[in-house]
This record gives sequence, C-alpha cells and structure tokens, in this order.
Amino acid sequence: MANVKITAVSYLNTIPFLYGIRHSAVADAIDMTIDTPAVCAQQLASGQTDVSLVPVAAIPGMPYYQYAGNFCIGAVGKVRSVALFTNTGLQNLKTVYLDAESRTSVMLARVLARNYWKIEPTFKPFFGKKINDHEGCVLIGDKALRHEGLYTHRYDLAEAWIQYTGMPFAFAAWTANKPLPASFLDAFNEALDYGVRHIPQALDRHWKDADSALPCPYNTALEYLQSNIHYPFDEAKKSGVTKFWNLLNDFAV
Repeated sequence: MANVKITAVSYLNTIPFLYGIRHSAVADAIDMTIDTPAVCAQQLASGQTDVSLVPVAAIPGMPYYQYAGNFCIGAVGKVRSVALFTNTGLQNLKTVYLDAESRTSVMLARVLARNYWKIEPTFKPFFGKKINDHEGCVLIGDKALRHEGLYTHRYDLAEAWIQYTGMPFAFAAWTANKPLPASFLDAFNEALDYGVRHIPQALDRHWKDADSALPCPYNTALEYLQSNIHYPFDEAKKSGVTKFWNLLNDFAV
C-alpha cells in the first residue's frame, strides 16, 4: 500500500497530534502536510489527500467520508480559540466579520446568533480590518489566542454552544475520503493517543523547534492544550456534531 496522504491543521491545538504521529511507527506510512482548516477540507474533498483534520461543518458535503480517528479538536467548556470579539455588546452588533479559515466557526457563529443570542447582524468576510463600533469579528485558532484581552467583550463560541444545547462540541475531526485498512487506522489512533497523553513534551518540542514562536505565553499555551481543548471524539461530541448539522439545514449556504 502506498503511503497515506494526511493534511493536518497548522494551529497550536494540533501540536499533540503531530507529536504523536512523528513519534510512532505509523509516521513511515504517512506523507503529511500542514495547512489551514479550510484547505484541509478542500484537499480531502478533491482527493488530494486521504485523511484530513476537517472542520465538521464541511463533512456533510463530502462525496464519501468516514471518521478516521477517535480524536478531535473539541471542547466541553470554554475553548478560548474560537470566539467573537467586539467592543460593543451583543445586542448592539450590526456587523460581524467571519474568519474564513474554518467553515465550522463561521456557521457556528451564525447558528448561535440566530438561535441563542437572538441577533441579526450582517455577516461579512474578515480581512484583518480594524473593528469599529457596532462591529465584531469571529477569530479562530492562534489568531484568537493572540487577540485575548484586546477587546472589551469576548464571547467563547464553544461555551455559548454548550449553554444553548447542553452538549459538547467538536470543531474538527480526523476524516477519511475512502475506506482505509483497519491496521492503519489502529496504528494512526495509537499515534494520536500517544500525543494527547504527552502534551507537555509535545509543546516543549514545538517551542524548541519554532524558536519560541507561540501565539501566547508558554504557560498559557500549556493550560490551553491541557484544559480547554478536549481531544477524545466520544459519542457525546458526535451527538453534538449531529445536532449542529441539523441546525445548518436552516441556512441556505
């Protein structure tokens, strides 16, 4: 069998996965690239890659999919790295700019705005512009961590989802676009599990390799990985994803 092509996300929260893969025997059976969540989804849909860490909102549009891992980028409380930032309270928002790097976050913001916050702002693509009065922006991943404390209001989208539904959430899941051998999937999941069980070592390795290029202080990054990201892709999170997919049917996009 040829090497399995994998695309992973280039965010801090993926570091444990990358560490686990690179420190396992399955690394020899993988050709791996790193990119944004949107590109991960695009490459999986087009067949350029076999397995990707895909935003869950993009999965229903795949011609074929199967979950390839027992792990995800999930949350059972505040996630910190997916948030709506504004200097205006929710009820005064007229425009919300959306980070296009992840379809999940874009659609989750719209679901929460309509169904939970009961607001109807205009949604526009975010291009790094300055946020004015009555405006907000949804930022994800490392950008969200870098913007902590820069706005007077910050609304955590995972926390809002849990308050709205009572269910945990998964932002991205390891997904394949074809059936893969069970032996590979077992080895792949063992690698992911190893990384999740060695978060401090994974962060140390990244910190040294990247010459301290972290989106936040080291201790903040460690707390984020250990306390905010919840990696197991369990049945509760899968039920949350299904609930999310059902709510997306209300949006003609």
